[in-house]
Amino acid sequence: MTESVRRTGLVVRSLARASELLARVPVIPVAVVLGLIISVFVAFGIAQRTAYPEWRLANLDTEVSIATWFSAALLWVAAAGWLLVAVTSRSGSVAVWVWWPLLAWLALDEGNAFHERLERWTGVDWQLLYVPIMAVGVLAWWALLRRYRTRPPLGSWLVAGAAAWGLALLFELIQNWGGSPVRAAIYDPTMIAEEALEMIGSTAWLIAALLILGRENSHRRVR
Repeated sequence: MTESVRRTGLVVRSLARASELLARVPVIPVAVVLGLIISVFVAFGIAQRTAYPEWRLANLDTEVSIATWFSAALLWVAAAGWLLVAVTSRSGSVAVWVWWPLLAWLALDEGNAFHERLERWTGVDWQLLYVPIMAVGVLAWWALLRRYRTRPPLGSWLVAGAAAWGLALLFELIQNWGGSPVRAAIYDPTMIAEEALEMIGSTAWLIAALLILGRENSHRRVR
């Protein structure tokens, strides 16, 4: 047995073990805990924008905040969960192999604000620049939804995640509508809603991955 084969086998066994461990995570408590954490971030974000501007780490509209780091970490965990789905799923799916790298890219972007830097560099709205990436993401999501829609509540979590992220993109789009004072009046509410919806959407997609892993591993135990 060559060294490369041994390493490959080790990686596969490690991923399978990680899948088994993640499959045992109780979904409802995870959803409740994450929901409470997001609520706390929103509450502090509102307080920072309305009464305590010096609370910079609570500012939802910056790259350097606890909420931003949490949002990026949440996406990384969701990407890892879907990677395990791709590796350990009984029936392979090209969509999953497209989906988890997209989540990883979102995590990387969230933590480094690549889209905002790209917009400043090009002078073009980042949402226009990201249309190809969004299109690929929608196609991958649709393929996953078609695959899991008959396995409730997996389809519901996938739809909930897409709805939350779609609304977040809409809120970010309307933040630039109108001039002052219209823009000033709508900016903070839409920005806070946008950031909260992104975290909610990532949570929904993470829950979907956990549910799939739970079902896949339960089938293996039954066999």
